[in-house]
Amino acid sequence: MKKYKRILAGGVLSAALVIGGAAAYTGGESTVEASQLSSAPTSTSTSTTSKMITVQQAKEAALKEVQGTIDDIDLEKENGKVYYEVEIESAKADATVLIDAYTGKVLTVNQDLDFEVTASDADVKISLEKATQIALKELDNSKVISTELDLDDGRYEYEIELVNNKYETDVTIDANTGDVLSVDTDIRDND
Repeated sequence: MKKYKRILAGGVLSAALVIGGAAAYTGGESTVEASQLSSAPTSTSTSTTSKMITVQQAKEAALKEVQGTIDDIDLEKENGKVYYEVEIESAKADATVLIDAYTGKVLTVNQDLDFEVTASDADVKISLEKATQIALKELDNSKVISTELDLDDGRYEYEIELVNNKYETDVTIDANTGDVLSVDTDIRDND
């Protein structure tokens, strides 16, 4: 009877590992919130190391590259490469640092320079009024609740927030061309 229970338990464990692995694998890219990792799992990949670095080690490696406060950390898998994506905020710039999940080496550092500026300091071709008119076309029956002119990666951009009865929308407009760069619409939380 003991042998039967051991075989049954081994079979159940094997099935759970296969099902769990199949559920975790999504093809080319997947994300796991680093906060969901209770411990660093081992891997059967062709990496030279068989064990991933910890979340804490990834944080330390990222902060050696960029000084600031860690905003978010995710474990990513893309094209067979597993890495931590560490988002860091600082007074001058936000940065995303990619850390190899097995070696701890820094793969890339992408800094997003984001400075709020006044229109008188900026050399822009599109006025705030014109940018507002462009933004208002993105959400019917809306009104503007905030505007900012930012220098983002060397490009001046207007960030305009709109609301109507159902939605709130953030519109980013190139301050020199008037092109709409992004539109992010969410259902309005009417508390």
